[in-house]
Amino acid sequence: MNSTDTRLRKVTGGKVYASDFRPRDLAEEGWPADCAHALLLRSRYVDRPFEGLDLTLLPADLRPDSVVTAKDLPDPPYRNQVSARNVQALLPEGEIADYLGQPVAIALYGDFVRFRRAAQELREDTGPVIYGPPPASAASSGTDPGTATEQQTIEADLNEWTHRRFTGQVRQAHYLLDHTESDGYSVWNRGRTDTFDGTSFIRDERPDTEADQLFRSIEAETADPTGIQVETTTFTQQTDPAFLEPEAGLAWLDRTTGVLHMLLGTQSPHSDVPDILGLLGGPAHPTVRSVKLTSTDCGGGFGGRDKSPFPYFLALAAVFSTKPVRLAYDRREQFQGGLKRHGSAVRSWVRVGPDGLLRAVRSFIVLRGGVEANLNGPVLGLAALHATGPYRVPRASVHGIVVERAIPAVGSMRGFGIPQVVFNLETALDRLAVTRLRTDPIAFRLANVLRPRDSAHPGTGDVDLAGTPLRFHLANAEICTAALHHPLWTGRDGARERVSRRGDGTLYGVGFACCMEAYGTTQDSVYGAVRVTEDGRAEVWGQTIDMGQGARQSLEHVAREVLGVPTVARLGVVGPFERFAKRLKDLGAHTDPAVKISLSHGASSASKTAFFHGHVLREACRALLRLRLLPAARTLLEEPGLSDEVLLAAWHDGAVRLDGRPPLPLSALVRELKRTGRETYVLAHGYFCNGWSQATFRDGGVEHRAFIDALALGHAPEDDPAPLPPQGPLSPPPSRGPGGDTVPRSLYASAGHLIGVELAPRLGTIKVVDAVSFLDAGDALLPSALAGQVEGGLVMGISHALHEELPPETGTGPFVNLDRYRLARYADVTGIRRETVFVPLPAEGALGAGQPIMRHKGIGEATMTSVGAAVANAVAHALGHTDDRCWPTRTPIRLADLPLPTDGRR
Repeated sequence: MNSTDTRLRKVTGGKVYASDFRPRDLAEEGWPADCAHALLLRSRYVDRPFEGLDLTLLPADLRPDSVVTAKDLPDPPYRNQVSARNVQALLPEGEIADYLGQPVAIALYGDFVRFRRAAQELREDTGPVIYGPPPASAASSGTDPGTATEQQTIEADLNEWTHRRFTGQVRQAHYLLDHTESDGYSVWNRGRTDTFDGTSFIRDERPDTEADQLFRSIEAETADPTGIQVETTTFTQQTDPAFLEPEAGLAWLDRTTGVLHMLLGTQSPHSDVPDILGLLGGPAHPTVRSVKLTSTDCGGGFGGRDKSPFPYFLALAAVFSTKPVRLAYDRREQFQGGLKRHGSAVRSWVRVGPDGLLRAVRSFIVLRGGVEANLNGPVLGLAALHATGPYRVPRASVHGIVVERAIPAVGSMRGFGIPQVVFNLETALDRLAVTRLRTDPIAFRLANVLRPRDSAHPGTGDVDLAGTPLRFHLANAEICTAALHHPLWTGRDGARERVSRRGDGTLYGVGFACCMEAYGTTQDSVYGAVRVTEDGRAEVWGQTIDMGQGARQSLEHVAREVLGVPTVARLGVVGPFERFAKRLKDLGAHTDPAVKISLSHGASSASKTAFFHGHVLREACRALLRLRLLPAARTLLEEPGLSDEVLLAAWHDGAVRLDGRPPLPLSALVRELKRTGRETYVLAHGYFCNGWSQATFRDGGVEHRAFIDALALGHAPEDDPAPLPPQGPLSPPPSRGPGGDTVPRSLYASAGHLIGVELAPRLGTIKVVDAVSFLDAGDALLPSALAGQVEGGLVMGISHALHEELPPETGTGPFVNLDRYRLARYADVTGIRRETVFVPLPAEGALGAGQPIMRHKGIGEATMTSVGAAVANAVAHALGHTDDRCWPTRTPIRLADLPLPTDGRR
C-alpha cells in the first residue's frame, strides 16, 4: 500500500483511520468478528462528590451489559492512575473529581443498536450519574469554576506569579542570562535553575545566590523610569485541536495468549504500551501478558493525540469485555474529554538603549494547565526558552509556571507553548519600535536578531536564552531582510490610504512578526529500518506517525532517493525497535556513563520527520547498500576489485548500470543475498543532542562510518536483531555545556509572516486579506506536503487569532460542538492573497562542518507560530498606531476590544 493508495482509499470509503476499522477487518490477525461498544460516563462537577450510578433510571433495554468502575480496579494489580501525579483513571465513589469530565465508569454494550440509543440518552441526560451536595468548605470558598471567569482567574494568577508568590509549584521554568561577559550567567555556563522556593532560586538543591542577584539586578533595571522600554501583558485562550477524526480505537484481549491487541490512531505509540501496562499492573495482572499496539494514520493530531488518556480507557474496556470492543468519541465527547492547548497570561518588560539595541528582557509566563500531568512541564520549558524570541538580548530574566486547574486535560498542541509567548514579545517589539523609537518595526528587529556561528570565523555567533552557542544554521536576518523589502511592507501606508478612500469605514493595515522555533526534543533518539525484496522493492519502518503532514510520503521519498526503487512505509512501529534497544542495552556500549546516548523511543511530534526520521532512515539505506547490495553486485559481476566509489556512481534507479554491461537490478541482488543466506534487512539508531552521534562499523572487510550509533542486520522485523559491534568507542554528540546540563535546544527554524487585515466596523468583522509566509525550511522533501503545511499553519494561526474560543462549560458535559466552537471557515480564508518566500540553505546545509550535510528542517510548527502576533500588529497599523491601545492584548481579537474611530477613519 503506497501513500497515494492510502489517500485514494480514504476518499473512496476504504479503511485508513482507526475510526474506519471494525474487528472483522482484522480477521487475518485472528480477531473475532463480533464487537462490543464502550461509552465513557463522565463527571460534570468538581465541587461535589460522585456518589455512584443508578442505572435503574435508564429504560431497561438501554442499560449496559456491564459497567467498569473504580471498584473493579483493586490495587494490586491495577494502578488506577493516568499520570504520575495520582490523577485517577476512574473516579471512585465518594470522591470529588480531579478535573471536569473525569470518567466515572465505562459502560459496555454487546450490540451497536442498543449502544447507539443508550449513548444518545446518556449524552443528553446523565441522570444515572449521582452526585452529593457540595462540601460546605467548597461552597464557602467558591471553588466552583463558575464563580470566576477564566480571564479573571488567569489574571490573578499572573499577578501572583509576577510577584513570585506561587512557591512550591512542581512545574516551573527559569532562564536567567547575562551575556555581557564571556563567562556570564546562563544555563550553558552554570547549569539549570530548578525552581524558586519563595526565598531563593534553587539549583542542585542549593540556593543559587548568583541567580538571585541577577534577578534583582534586571528587576531594578526595568523599574528605572528613565530608560526606553515597554511593559506588555497579553492573554491567549485555551483552544481545541479540532482535528478531523475524533479519537477512536479497537481492542481485544486474547485470553488464550494473554495478548491485549489494540488498534488506534496515536502520536505516542512508544509510550502508550508501557503506560497501559503500568495501569494494568504489569506482570501482576492475572490475564494480560503483553500489549500489541497497531498504529493507524491519524485524521489530524496537532499534539492532541500525544500522551492522550484515551488509550487507557480503551485498554480497560477490553480487559473487562468478553469480546473485542470499540471506543469512539463523537465530536462532542472529543470537546469534553480531549486534550486542549494551554491558555496563557504573559507579562514582559522589554528595554532598549538609545542606539536601538535591546538591553534587557524580563518576562513572567503563566500557562493554564489541567491537573493531569500530560506534557505540562515540557510545554512550559519550551515557552520559557522562546520568551526572548530570535533576538540578541544581553540580559534576560524569564520565569514560567503551569497553574494546574480542574479543567479538561491540557497537552502539547501545535507550537508547544511558543505561540503564546511570541504573541507577547512580537507585539511588544512592534510597540517599542513604533511608539518609543519611531522607527521601522522590521528594521528594528533586523538590527537585533540572533546570528549563528560563522564556521570561517571561530568565536563568532550569538547564544540563545539558555546561553547555548548557536552553532547551526539560522535565517533570522534573512527572514527580516526579505520582509523589510517585500512590496506588501513597503507599500503598506499607501494601501491603507487606498482602502480608507472607499468611504465605507473599512480600515486596512499590515503587520509583521517572526520567530525562531526549536524543532525536535533536544535528546532525540530515533530508529529506522529498511528491507529490500525479491520483486525489486523496498519496505521501510519508522516510529513516526502520519497525521496528514506527509510523514509516510517523506520516508518513502528518502528511501527512493538512496535505493531508487518503489517503497512502502510502515509507521508507528514499536516492537522491532524495542527488541533492538534491548539488545543494545544488553551489549552495554550505549549505557556507559561516559557515552550518554539515549535509547528511548522518541515522540512523533515536534516537527521531527524530515530532519530526524529521514536522516536515520537514510543512514540505514546507505548501510544496506554498502554492506550488502554492493558486495552482492561484485559477486554477480565477477569483479571483486570494483570499488565502492565506482559502484555507487553507477547505482541509478535501483540498479548497477556500468558502461558496456547490462543493468544489474535490485531484484537480482536480493536473490543473490537470499541464495547465500545474507541479510536483506537493516535497523539503525541515531541520537541527536547538539549534534549527531557517530560510529564506525565493520562487516566482511568493509568499514562503514556513519552519523548513527547502532546498526543491525537481519532478515525480517520479527527477528531478534544482531547489532554490529562498533569499531572503537561510540562518538556521542557534544550535548552538555560547561555547567554540566544537557542543552535545552540547539536546532531552530526561522519563520515570519506579513499579514494584511481589513477591519470593517459596519460589518463587525476582522478579516485577513494578505499573507506572506517567510520560511527557513531548507529543501523540501515533498513540495506538495510542505505547501500543505504552510497553508494549514497559516489558517490555524488565523483561526486562533480571530475566531476560536472554548465555551466556559467545556468539560461539564457534551454540550460543545462545532456549532459553538468557531473555526476559520472557507469564506474567511479563500480570498487571501497568499505568497510563500523560502530562504535557501547554504551549501553545507543546516548543520555545517563536522556533521552530515542535511538539507531539511522541521518546519511544521513554525508555519503558524507568528501568525497571531502578525495579525495583532496589522490591526495596530490599521488603527493608525496612535497609542498603545491599538495593539490587541488578547486572543481571539475582537472589534469590541479595539479603540475604533467613531467615524470609521483614522
